[in-house]
Amino acid sequence: MQSSGRKRVGLACIPCYRKKQKCNRRYPCNQCTKRRQPEECTYYTSQASHQTPQTENRLHEDVRVEPPQEVTSSAEVVVASADSAKSKDQTLSRGSDSLAELFAYVEHSESNTLALILKMGLSEDDDDPVGNRPIPLELYAEIEVHIKRLPSREIFDFLVQYYVTEVHWMEQVVYAPWFVAQYQKWWTSGTPSRVLDIEFAVLFLRICSYASQFLPSPTFTIDRIRGMPLTDIRDACHEIAGGLSAICRQLDMRGSVIRIQHLSIMGLQRQCEGRINAFWEALSDAVRVAQRIGLPRGRTAWKQGMHEFDKEIRCRVFCNLYIWDSLLSRQLDCDPFLPTTLTPEHLPRMHLEPHVNDADAPEGFTERLILARLAKFWRSFPSRPGAEYEATEAEERYDKFCKEFLAQLPPVFAFDFNKDWDERLERLPLQRQTLHIAIFDFLCHNFRRILLCEPSQVQSLPAYKQVLVASQRRALAAATLKTLEGVSKLHSMLGGSHTRRTAIILPTFEAAVVLVGLIMDVNFPGANMGEDGLPRALDIDPLGLEKAQLTRDRCCRAAQEGLARLQMLAEVSDMARAGANTLARLMAKIPSGDIPQWYALQTHESNLSPFDDFFETFSAGAFPVLEGEPR
Repeated sequence: MQSSGRKRVGLACIPCYRKKQKCNRRYPCNQCTKRRQPEECTYYTSQASHQTPQTENRLHEDVRVEPPQEVTSSAEVVVASADSAKSKDQTLSRGSDSLAELFAYVEHSESNTLALILKMGLSEDDDDPVGNRPIPLELYAEIEVHIKRLPSREIFDFLVQYYVTEVHWMEQVVYAPWFVAQYQKWWTSGTPSRVLDIEFAVLFLRICSYASQFLPSPTFTIDRIRGMPLTDIRDACHEIAGGLSAICRQLDMRGSVIRIQHLSIMGLQRQCEGRINAFWEALSDAVRVAQRIGLPRGRTAWKQGMHEFDKEIRCRVFCNLYIWDSLLSRQLDCDPFLPTTLTPEHLPRMHLEPHVNDADAPEGFTERLILARLAKFWRSFPSRPGAEYEATEAEERYDKFCKEFLAQLPPVFAFDFNKDWDERLERLPLQRQTLHIAIFDFLCHNFRRILLCEPSQVQSLPAYKQVLVASQRRALAAATLKTLEGVSKLHSMLGGSHTRRTAIILPTFEAAVVLVGLIMDVNFPGANMGEDGLPRALDIDPLGLEKAQLTRDRCCRAAQEGLARLQMLAEVSDMARAGANTLARLMAKIPSGDIPQWYALQTHESNLSPFDDFFETFSAGAFPVLEGEPR
């Protein structure tokens, strides 16, 4: 509610204002909810940085958690509820004395002992899952303590809106329309009465904390919301979410899709903070929950009668886990948690974009789906620790990738893309650019082991292989240049300002390091394209033109631009600062004739921390194994 001393603000959100309708100015408002377009509910935000602090420390006196007078069996769980009308003679308990929980049987198995018991006539009570059961009375006081510490709803409204409009497009952790609708329902329902109510509170708290990592931004130059500093908001969200999640684990050890989502969000925030080990740990927790509820088994193994929308969301959640697992395990050179298998049974099928009848039209999740297939392609070539670099195998992988993967990209995501859907899907250009960066980053990894080859090892190869290795060194440089060029473009599209986005920092650092490794060789890039091995007979060759135009000067300038970007972002990111310091030390080793005078002066004045500082951030360290419960 607004105080009488506050300036009058608009009477409606932007969609309602345009339609000349009056709404209740909640997020989402009643009119957008009625139109079934809650994700389109947005407000003019000029007042965000000029609010009085009177609500800063306001507790939720109006949200008192009390034991419910009457417990109803609600069918609203993670997503659209399944229609299971079967009559059951006997059921298996799934509460604290649950056989499945005590023996840790995985859901949807076709061969474990629980599957045999179900086949013999006992069945789970589909109408009363653990997350949907009432909260024990003795825990209400503890829950009330956490709920009363919540900052004002106006703060959460702003952060939820900011997440949906500015952050969600990157990872698509939740289905935005569902999340917004459930968020509104959570505030209006009054009394959290089920485990899933508490689990959802953890989800939106962690989403709001994660969204605050991207503030201030070019769009919102603020350091506080409703008078409350962003750091205080993050701390409050983190502490309350931690307390509530511990209660959820106590009541439901197995977990749910919502738990996977909020563990994923927590991991992404840790990544954003430069705590990659913590991201790896959160991902392992999320994967364990996914395994317990049967996500890796795919659609055919899930319960009969499960709503198709439930299945779609499960597939999207698993798809994201597969992407993060693939990218992070490759980055850290560790074994992935999930198997390589990614079949059509694991992939989303439904088209959830409203008002689109074309089955081939892109939607918000299309880029994630392509990225999962990209990860699957490269995971089909497992690394062999200790094996020598095989130039012919690397060449075969590249040719196969161009012919089988790049040739199948949808037109809106191809390198020679069309813009037919750019106006309709506002974030499509950003997603396309992100995908292209990932493609060139994978190509870097295809060739980068060539840097580990000793000169004597290359000289001992047959003449034709020496030519091939020289060609692939140019291909590696071309891939890094395209990666850095793509990151620069993405950064500009996002406003070119300070950011903690890992999608900007990590590929900048890793590509620049590879480029420096190449130009440390005073003879690089060597022969021109006319002497650069056999020509390729490829319809799509994303590195061919770049190889033909490759020069040493261009490589040096690209590395310097990468360093400049990291030094700029070091003001807000520990990861960028560690990367910039390490990269500066590496570039100091380049022969002085290749470094412009302005850069040499800048390097000497840099605060060069020890080389190990950077690898503390990225260290594989001691990783959690897939056992135990989420912390």
